[in-house]
Amino acid sequence: MSDREIMEESLVALGDRYEGLAEELFATLIASRPQYAAAFINPEAARERMTGETLEAMVGLAASEWWVDGAVTSFVDLHRNYADFDAGDYEAWILMTIAAIERRAGSDWPAGASAAWARQADALNAIVARELAGHAARAARKRLAEPAGTTATD
Repeated sequence: MSDREIMEESLVALGDRYEGLAEELFATLIASRPQYAAAFINPEAARERMTGETLEAMVGLAASEWWVDGAVTSFVDLHRNYADFDAGDYEAWILMTIAAIERRAGSDWPAGASAAWARQADALNAIVARELAGHAARAARKRLAEPAGTTATD
C-alpha cells in the first residue's frame, strides 16, 4: 500500500472524530506559542484553513501532485504577512496535526500510517525550510544592495 493510500485510509478512519480538530490544534499551537496569538485576525478561519492545507499538502506530496510546491510557497509567503514564523514553528504545527489525527482515530488508526505521515511531514518540512531559506537569502541580497544609510522603505 502506498503512503497516499494509507494516509487516505487513516483520514477515513478518523471519520466524525475530525470534528473540532482544527479548533483543538489551533488552541494547542497558541498555548505553545502565545506570541503568535495576535497574528491571527480571524482565528476561526485561519485554523480551518491551516489544518486543511497541512493535511492536503502531505497527502498531495504522497501522491506526487504537481501543485504541492506552489501551494507551500504560497502559504509560506502569506504567513510572512502575519508573523515571523520559523521552520521550527512549521514543524511543530505539522507534528501536532499528525499526533492529533492519530490520537483521535484511536484503535482505528491503520498499521503503517504513522510512518507514512512522518515521511510526508519530512518532505513538507523540507519544502518549508527551502522557502524560508530563499526568503532569507533574498532579504540579505536586498539589504546588501541598498545604499548606506537607507532602508527598504526609503
